[in-house]
Amino acid sequence: MSKGFSNQIKESNMNVVLLDGAQHMITCTLLEYLDKIIINMAVDGEIDISYDIQVPELNVIEKPVRKYDHDFEDEEEETRDDRIPVKEEECLNSTIIPTVLIGAGHTLKNQVLASQIGHMMAQHTNKNIILNMSGKLFGKPSAQSEYHEKDSELLTMAKHLIAQTYLV
Repeated sequence: MSKGFSNQIKESNMNVVLLDGAQHMITCTLLEYLDKIIINMAVDGEIDISYDIQVPELNVIEKPVRKYDHDFEDEEEETRDDRIPVKEEECLNSTIIPTVLIGAGHTLKNQVLASQIGHMMAQHTNKNIILNMSGKLFGKPSAQSEYHEKDSELLTMAKHLIAQTYLV
């Protein structure tokens, strides 16, 4: 017996306080086909940006490289216990560049989110991703060029919601 179309759809919701200070519902709906995954991430039911994210083959994306700022071999014995390796740089090599299909997806925050979603999904699949999302996630378009303390938190929450939906 074959699965019905409705069994291929996964959905998760999350209530989030966005930059405007109000609580909003983020809904992630995911539909997986043989060759692509369509991800809809709506804020209060609204979607206004679409990206095409070409995901490379599995394991092509390099893991983060970590460097440390101290060479312990050159130091005296007394100072070794006082020093703790500190992460100097963490670089992420990725060839995932999202292509805007529809909407005002040229804002840097939205492009970074789409790229990060592509990078995250590349750890699990090599299917092409169509990401439909709301531009309201990072506030009004006029405020999206400004830095806000919650930007990285919102990015992390959005990635977590998509991962949770996909892996369920």
